[in-house]
Amino acid sequence: MIKFISKRVVQIIILLFIYVTIVYWLMEAMPGSFIDKYIMNPKITPEAREAIKKQFGYDKPAFQRFLLYMKNFLRGDLGTSFTFYPRKVIDIIKERLPRTIFLFVTATLISYMVGFNLGKRIAWNRGKISDKVATFVGIVFWTIFTPILAIFNIWLFAIILKGNLNARGIFLFILTAVFSYMAGHSRANKLVNSKKRTSTAVALTISVLWIVLFFVLIFGVKNHLTNFFVGVILLPAVVFYLIGYMVGARVEKKLFRIYGKRFEKEGRTETALWTIVIPGLMFLVMAALYVILGNIPLNQFIDPELWRSAPFSSQYVFTRLLWSGFVLIIALMIAFILSSKMKTVMAKRLSFWSVMIASFVFLAFWWSFASYTAENGVTFHLGMYAVDIIRHMILPILTLTVLSFAGSMLVMRDTMLEIIKEDYITTAKAKGLPDHVVRDKHAARNALLPLITNFVISLGFTVSGGIITETMFSWPGMGLAYLQALNEQDIPLLIGLLVFTGIFVLVAHLIADILYAFLDPRIRY
Repeated sequence: MIKFISKRVVQIIILLFIYVTIVYWLMEAMPGSFIDKYIMNPKITPEAREAIKKQFGYDKPAFQRFLLYMKNFLRGDLGTSFTFYPRKVIDIIKERLPRTIFLFVTATLISYMVGFNLGKRIAWNRGKISDKVATFVGIVFWTIFTPILAIFNIWLFAIILKGNLNARGIFLFILTAVFSYMAGHSRANKLVNSKKRTSTAVALTISVLWIVLFFVLIFGVKNHLTNFFVGVILLPAVVFYLIGYMVGARVEKKLFRIYGKRFEKEGRTETALWTIVIPGLMFLVMAALYVILGNIPLNQFIDPELWRSAPFSSQYVFTRLLWSGFVLIIALMIAFILSSKMKTVMAKRLSFWSVMIASFVFLAFWWSFASYTAENGVTFHLGMYAVDIIRHMILPILTLTVLSFAGSMLVMRDTMLEIIKEDYITTAKAKGLPDHVVRDKHAARNALLPLITNFVISLGFTVSGGIITETMFSWPGMGLAYLQALNEQDIPLLIGLLVFTGIFVLVAHLIADILYAFLDPRIRY
């Protein structure tokens, strides 16, 4: 493995120098330049033109400029931007990079998690209605024109749903009904297939919770608390959850086999009383979504009115948000390691969620008390500024997730369809392993390899940002810097951005190769 990594590092270094050379000469071959707008001005004297050429280094031949650039590149100096003169290119990248990473890495992680889970499920249920619908939706979003989707999201979420209470109510009712039905159906199937017993204490506790929930419904309707949360969110959450549960539990045979000791073992958990928590969680999620929909900004980067009096820059808060994300990633890795060492499924879940919940609580506690004290003694709480940044990220992340999840879902589906034909999958089924174990532990792990490659490489490309997305949502990241550099023919900035992106992509390729060896024992370097 060490020999392989050393060999790949040498290859990456060689490729990097070839890449930088090609990028430089391609930019050099572009017609016109930044200084043309000055030296072509007839009002400028010949002496002034020569001074401008010398100042920007255009008094030397192109080959000498290339050698000088490579010399500075080896020192870590990417040159000086023409547009933002006299700022260094590396300083502009340091300013724009956190904004792009925070936006695009978040969207990439969400889209790949959604795509992975949907892809493995629809492949396992090939030919069913869920497979056909998900595949059709995936193809639509995979081929959709990005600006159209961005404009549609701005129109729908930031104008229609934000300003129209009736439209928001209809939208939330449909979402609540669909996801409640799916949650009930999924939970019932798991309980029917698990064949586990439910203790009397657990059943009685959940029965009491159901009774309390129905009293809340009656009280809400009677006292006209209806009008939104009860009528639009809570009621469909309960009703459609129960419908989905009864269908999934195969009503005619299993619904009324509860937990009595005289009944068959397989029927002791098939009851709607078992999962009262899910409708409650659905209600909380949809209530939170109602609040979010009412506060989605149209676009922009931050709220100027809020930040006008702030004695610190948005970069100051962005850096801390990035560190918060880094803490969550470390917590996620620790959670996976701990859960992998546990023996039982319950212990795995408990250890995993304990670490993650503790991390979320810690970060929420930290942001609640994080502050900045100005020179005049006034204290500013950073939490409200972090929330403002996150609010402005909602629409860009939604757009990027919708665009990206389809590709990962379709790749996962196609790979899974090939994997499930393998002999070792048939052997696992013949051993009597549950379907979800065969799907997740045997099929999905090997089908994950192409998805991991796409994921790691896409992370490398996130540093370039999305020119269209950042422009549509006025997000001043790397993508918008690309567009500005191209429009202004700012060659040093454009080359610096391309070189920086190339470095990340090459490193991403190395990481993908190393991950292959860990994910698939058949691969040995």
